[in-house]
Formats: sequence, C-alpha cells, structure tokens
Amino acid sequence: MLGKLLDRRYQVTQVLGAGGFGRTYLAQDTRRPGNPTCVVKQLKPLTSEPSFLETARRLFNSEAETLEQLGNHDHITRLLAYFEEDQEFYLVQEYIEGHTLSQELQPGQRWDESRVIDLLKEVLGVLEFVHHHGVIHRDIKPDNLIRRNSDQKLVLVDFGAVKQIRTQMASAYGQPSATVAVGTPGYMPSEQALGQPRPSSDIYALGVIAIQALTGLMPVSIQEDLNTGELLWQHLVSVSRGFANILTKMVRYHFKDRYQTASEVLQALQQLNASYPPTTPYNNLPRYPSGNEFPNPQQTSPQPNYPPTPPNYPPTPPSQHNTLAASPASPRQPVAASPSYTSSSNSSSLPFVVGAAMVITVIAGFGLAYAIRQNSFPGGGTNVLAGSEGSCTVKTDLLNVRSGPGTNQNVVNTVQKGRTLALTGSQQNGWVEISSPVRGWVFNGSKFVDCNLANQKPPEPVASQPPVETPPPKPSPVKPKPVDNGAKDLEKAAEAYEKGDLLSALKLAQSVASKGSEYRDEAVAKIAQWQKEWAAAEAQFKQIQQAFNEGDWDKVLIHESDTDFPEQRYWREQLNKLIDEAKRRKAEENSQGEPTPSEPTPGEQSQPEPTPSVVPTQPSTGEAPTNP
Repeated sequence: MLGKLLDRRYQVTQVLGAGGFGRTYLAQDTRRPGNPTCVVKQLKPLTSEPSFLETARRLFNSEAETLEQLGNHDHITRLLAYFEEDQEFYLVQEYIEGHTLSQELQPGQRWDESRVIDLLKEVLGVLEFVHHHGVIHRDIKPDNLIRRNSDQKLVLVDFGAVKQIRTQMASAYGQPSATVAVGTPGYMPSEQALGQPRPSSDIYALGVIAIQALTGLMPVSIQEDLNTGELLWQHLVSVSRGFANILTKMVRYHFKDRYQTASEVLQALQQLNASYPPTTPYNNLPRYPSGNEFPNPQQTSPQPNYPPTPPNYPPTPPSQHNTLAASPASPRQPVAASPSYTSSSNSSSLPFVVGAAMVITVIAGFGLAYAIRQNSFPGGGTNVLAGSEGSCTVKTDLLNVRSGPGTNQNVVNTVQKGRTLALTGSQQNGWVEISSPVRGWVFNGSKFVDCNLANQKPPEPVASQPPVETPPPKPSPVKPKPVDNGAKDLEKAAEAYEKGDLLSALKLAQSVASKGSEYRDEAVAKIAQWQKEWAAAEAQFKQIQQAFNEGDWDKVLIHESDTDFPEQRYWREQLNKLIDEAKRRKAEENSQGEPTPSEPTPGEQSQPEPTPSVVPTQPSTGEAPTNP
C-alpha cells in the first residue's frame, strides 16, 4: 500500500494503524502546492455482494456528509474528501500537527482545579457543537484530543466514523445483534459498552479525563463502588464542593443521572465561577504571610499562586466546600497615637474628653464581654501578644486544628499525640494560633495540649467552657466485601456465546461490568470482541449459504480449510453441517450423472434427506429391494 496513489491524488507514505475495520494512513495530497500531509482512513466492507455494497455506499456518504458539516468548527479536524475505490471506502481528513493530551496527563502529576476547569470549558464548547448536529463522538479520550502547535488549542479528532459506518452496515444487512461497541475501556460508560451511546456518554468520558487530571491516576486505577458502580475519587484530591458536585454528576453510572447536554455542564461551570472563590490549601491563604514556609504534609500536588489581595468574596458556608476558602484579613495596623494636649489647651474641653473616654470604655467593655460570651471573634481580630511565642505538645490522641478560634470553625487538619506545635503568639479566648506542623488554631486546655508560652502564662478562658473536641469523622464500618463472581459469570457467558446464545452471553458479561467487579474491563472487552466476531462469522456464513442455495458445491467446500473463518463453536458447527451436506449432494449428483446399465435412472426426486441415497422400497410388497 505504501506509495500507492489513491483517487489519483493521495499518495500513501505511512501506515498509522490497522484493525478489523480497515487501516489509517498518512498521505500527501499531490494536487495541492507543497504536497501537504493528510490522514486517510480506509473502510473495508464485509462482503462485495452488490446489495451490501449499495447499503454501505449510502451509509458511508451519509456519515461523510455529517463529518463535513462538523469540519466547519475550528477545533474539529476538517473532512477534505471522501471517495470509493475498488469497492473500498476512504475518508481524507486534515493532519493536525501537535501533541496529544495524553502527553500532558502524566501519571502522578496533578493539575490544579482552575486548569481542569479551563480544559472542560474548551472541550465542552466543541461537544456542544457536535451534539447540536446530532452526532455522538463515542471515543472521547486524551489520545483523541490534540494540542495544536500553531495556537495551543485542543482539537477533537477520530470520531470513530469508520467504526460506526461498519456497525450501521452490519445492522442494515439484517444483523441487529451485531452492534459493535465503539469506545475505550475506562472512558466508556456502561450504556456505550452495550452499543447504545448517548450524548451523555461523551460527557461521562470527559468527566473521567478531568478526574484523571486532578488525581494523576489512570481511569483503570480509580475504584468503583461495588454496589452502585459510581467512581470513588473525591477522597483522592481536594477541590471545591461545587466543582466536585459537577464532576460527580458528569460521571454518574446511570446516564439518566448525568448532565444531558454539554450546555448544562457549561452553565454549571459558569455559576461555579460566580459563586465560589479559588480553592487553596489552608496553609497558603494570604492571611498568613509565612504560610508557605509550612506546607501541608497531606498536600502532594502543586497549587496555583493567587494574588496577595484577591477580591472580597462573601463568606461561604462550610457545606459548600471540601477545602477551606477564606477571604484574607488585613494585617493589623498600628493604632495612631492620640494627640497630646498641651497646657494651653482649653480646660473646658477636659470634661467632654473624659466623659467621651468613659462612654467608649463602657461600650468597648460591653462589646468585649458579649463577644467573649458568643465566642464569635472574626478571623482577623486576634490578640497578638508581643514576645509570647512558644510551643505546645499534643496530649490527646488526635488534636483538631481549626481554621479559627472556636468550635464553630472548620477542622482543617489533625495532629497526632506527642507532636510539637509552634506558636505564633496569637491568642483568643483560650485558643492559640500555631504555625507548625500545620497552620491553624487549637484549644489551649490541659486536657488537649501542654503549652510553654514565653513570658506569658496561658490565659484561662473567660466565660467560656472548654470545647468538646470532636474527633475526625470515622469512616463507616467497612462492609464485608461481597463475593466477586465475575470470573464464574464470565465463564458462563463464554459458554453461552460458544453455544450460540449471544443475547444471554452479553447480558451476563454486562452484569459483570455493571457491578464494579475486578473483571469489569475484561467483561467490557469480551462484549466488544463477541459482537465483532459474531458479526464477521454471521456475514461469512451467509455468503457460504448463498453459494449452497445456488448449488455451487465447490464454492462451499473450499471453506472446509478456511482459516479466516472465525473460531466460534456455534458458527463452526453450522459451517461444518453445510459442508457435509454439500459433500453429500455433490456425491449424489456425481453418482446420478454416471448411471450403470443395471441401475435404473431415477426420476424426479424430492428433497434428499441427509443420509446416503438408496433405492426406494416398493409399497405394494413387503420384500426388500434388490441391491444393484
């Protein structure tokens, strides 16, 4: 094939890939200046039967016209030409110079949330256009997203059109059971594995890519809930609650529970940007100037650097985020010295000044007492005692570190017993601020910590009861892992398939895939393999059956040693029966064509039985016939 000139124009220079559906080539367009490179995809029909070719031609042209319409989008490969040559079909598409998204998604390397959101928006815009034209890509994965060198934009390639044409042709040729699942395990949802893709199937695949970028894990490494089939990923990385909810809905197991359109996901992301501030680890918040010196030991991925003075976001309820997002507090400014009054000042103003000072003192005292009773100091209103830095030792098994002073603040981390805590010197209502090993606030109670403050005795809390430390939520008791019968079920499915019960085999394999079994990937692969193999065997058998019906015994018998016929027990048995019957009939015709003088020439006979021919018995007597 190398060097061949297709359509008197496209000269093949390289084979990119090959499969059961055909091949993909790199070629040069010899009719354009500079002979630019293009991609040529070849489709080989199952048979050269005229009626089949006519159906293939109609479906091929229809699919090609759809691809041509999609090519009007700047982020989709353009269809340059499509043609038929020697009863084979070809698509010619533009060649995109760049690298795949797979090269950017390296295992173990995590993307930050904002970068993943940008990725989603870019691809969702393309899917919105594709779905609007009634097309489902069916194979969204990093390998099919190319970062174009010219502008660093992502381009969606390989719509699996050739595979889909093959599937449609098989169905149109009376093979409804031969639906081939188009897609890639790990990115392909359950309904697509059954050959029933929907627009939400593309959304599922894109959601998996986003989770892959956030966690640095390949899809096959992400666990599933054994009971529901849902992906378990949120414990692997910290993202805002709103974004986590969006991703979770994108990858729901059942297609009805997902976003139904790309537009819905884009709208949710727009609302997220308007409602949620950027998420940063607690230790990187701008309110702590030295926070970057004490990285959170649980944070393994690099985080984005945000401006030191981000906009003032409204307070966010704790239920809206998995990670703490807080507005930075302005550093305490030194209090301006009161103007000194000289002896020349008007003495009449002294009573007013003293009276005003008393009123201010009373109001401030009342406010301070009320704030202490309510334990509701704002995050930025801490008492910084000069020279009171020190350390504490954790006495309880697990000490909660909170985002601010008070039990109503979020728990941002925990510290184990025996660890030493470095104090910043800030205290408030019995709480002390720590800077290491993590940054936050802990309660200075003898039951929880043993503190050693420099030049300062730990103050007793005023009008406040020691908080009851709430231990970190314990995981739910692990239920006994149900017995995984995936291997046995797949064996039963394989046996049903070999016996010719394709429907039962697919149902059993799908049950294995839907239960989150460790054999899920194998089940999905088997479903695709069986559908493809069944379609090929059935199509070839129909051709042989046609030759048998026409009495072309030699054309049937050449398949006795046909190694290309699929090794599937049921269809092999059907083929062997056909071959045996063809042998018998050919022998019968040969024996009838050369009668001996003593052998009467048989007259018109009915349909022969599958046994050696004999002379009919005489119904008028009970005597056995005389053998020749």
